[in-house]
Amino acid sequence: MTLFDPATFRKAVEEFTPRRPEKFQDLMPAKDVIAELRQKRASYRSIADLLTQHCLPTSKTAIAMFCHQVLGEGVRPRKRPGRRKPSIHAASTEETTPHQTADTLQPAEPSPNSNGDESQPTRTRGPRIAQVRMLKPQSA
Repeated sequence: MTLFDPATFRKAVEEFTPRRPEKFQDLMPAKDVIAELRQKRASYRSIADLLTQHCLPTSKTAIAMFCHQVLGEGVRPRKRPGRRKPSIHAASTEETTPHQTADTLQPAEPSPNSNGDESQPTRTRGPRIAQVRMLKPQSA
């Protein structure tokens, strides 16, 4: 066994170049076909299925990334539907139970603003936990 020589190792480090495969090298031959299918409004999944059937296995995610980065398609931002605010007018005026904390309590009546106007009470975020004492017993 040979001994470690730092000089030869340093020379090897200087000459080292990582072998990285070119991104999308498998999809580049099909670039024109993919572009044509996208112009015909084909989905990423259908393009991936067609290419897989014709000896070029790929995924819909790889096709989407290829279309965004190579073909220059824009990325649509995700649009989440807005949360519907529950009606605050139905706030209960019952007494609070001992297990409720101060941050989950809701004011029963609207508090007046500094202008004297009444504002709607704000609800805290988080899960709404059912109050068992309010449920009606089931008849057997």
